[in-house]
Amino acid sequence: FFFLYFISTGLTASYSFRLFYYSMSGDNNFYSSFSFDDKGYYISFGMISLLFVAVFGGSFLSWLIFPIPYMISLPYYLKFLTITVVILGSYLGYFMSNFDFSYNLFSLNMISFVSFAGSMWFMPFLSTNFISY
Repeated sequence: FFFLYFISTGLTASYSFRLFYYSMSGDNNFYSSFSFDDKGYYISFGMISLLFVAVFGGSFLSWLIFPIPYMISLPYYLKFLTITVVILGSYLGYFMSNFDFSYNLFSLNMISFVSFAGSMWFMPFLSTNFISY
């Protein structure tokens, strides 16, 4: 069960890097974040208050759940195993974000048949071809 933690850490790093890569580079590159405007007083006040509640609430719950602080001493290889797993997971996420999955999809090869069968044998196209410009 010990290596399951490291596998889950690597997959989390992979997903996080893919999410960052897709949202910050490529065709989108910051377009989704241009519409946000957090310069208003009420929005800034709400965000700052949520920050303080999260930090103080998390520390308060940590002190309630773990009243006695324990010293955790890890060997040298376990300290660097986590960093290695995060770096390899980030590389895996970058590799998967550049890999094209859509070339071998069966549904893309059958799109003309699906369009033919799903639209009553091209009836909407044939009936409105000469009517609409």
